Amino acid sequence: MKKLLLALPVFLLFLAACGSTYDTEIEDVIALEDEHLSDEGQDMELTREESDIYVYADGGYVELLYNGANGEEQQIVYEEMDGGDYTRHVGMPEEVANLTNEYEEQNR
Repeated sequence: MKKLLLALPVFLLFLAACGSTYDTEIEDVIALEDEHLSDEGQDMELTREESDIYVYADGGYVELLYNGANGEEQQIVYEEMDGGDYTRHVGMPEEVANLTNEYEEQNR
C-alpha cells in the first residue's frame, strides 16, 4: 500500500510534465479560430484533436491546418502581437516561411 501511495504522486508529476510548453497559445488560437468560423456563419466547431498545429518563434506564430466545413484544407497562422492579442493570416506569412517549427502536433 505504501508503494502505491508513493507511486501516485510520481505518476501525477509525470503526467503534468507531458503537456506542451505552448498549450496556452494553442488553446487561445483554437478559440479565436472557432470564434472566427462562427462569425463567418460556418457550421463547425474546431477542436485541437482535428487540427495539425505548428508553433514558430517561441510561440509568436501558431499555424493551424484543418479541414473546413467543405472538406478543403485551411491553413491559418495567428501572429502574437504586443499585449497578447493575435492577428489572423490566411496562409503562411512571408516572415515565417523560412522558420523551423519548435513544436508540432499532427492530429488529423
